[in-house]
Amino acid sequence: MTKKKPEGKEWETFVQRWQSCGHLGKIALAEGCGASYDLARHWISDTGNGQGGQISNFDDPDLSGAIREVLAIPTKTKLDFVSFDLESSELKADFSALLSAVVKPFGKEAIVFRADNYQNWQEGRRADDLEICRDITNELARHAIVVTHYGTGFDLRYIRAKMMKYGLPALPPMFAIDTYYLAKANMMVSRRRLDAICKYLNLGLKSVVEGAVWVDAALNGNKEALGEIVAHNIQDCILLERVAMVMFPYLRSIRRL
Repeated sequence: MTKKKPEGKEWETFVQRWQSCGHLGKIALAEGCGASYDLARHWISDTGNGQGGQISNFDDPDLSGAIREVLAIPTKTKLDFVSFDLESSELKADFSALLSAVVKPFGKEAIVFRADNYQNWQEGRRADDLEICRDITNELARHAIVVTHYGTGFDLRYIRAKMMKYGLPALPPMFAIDTYYLAKANMMVSRRRLDAICKYLNLGLKSVVEGAVWVDAALNGNKEALGEIVAHNIQDCILLERVAMVMFPYLRSIRRL
């Protein structure tokens, strides 16, 4: 069967069915078009209609010139930088569930994954974060260099713990830049948290999410509360991108994940 992406009304129907069915249903839906699950998921992600791959409206045009300069540096392979940040109900993977994650290609819109867009969450099974974990890691696997702030200490270790729990494939060979450790190696400052670094460098301010909002989102499944956490998640990635642009000249090597 030819792999053909539906168009027009057929595409609208495809998206509606994709959003309403579970993982096995998505596989069957993709096969009905002669496509694999991953290919169909990319169709959805590319158009911003997916459960996890929603495209945010956050934009940061001031970075575009600087990003072009960095990516224009001659290299043997094309570099692909993304900032990555996740939010969870607690800090330990075995005591918590994923709430949201953002993968933001440099100079482009953020790809947002939020738990309440998944069927398990909607049915009250919020501890089952398999589907969102799979979508996050599938997106990460498409990129060469992941930029985080203390992500090698938390975000990447957290998502790996979830991947191991669910038996998901390991991420392919890729590289990581951690701005926390760049700050530790190059900046004699009192605090190295992302908000403190951004404030010191006049790059913007992090949003503050009150503890009651986290509780309301994680325990009660409140969509407005989770929306506030997602906005915070996106802003973190925007600020992380700005910090990385300042610190790139001090980068001496890139760690392999």
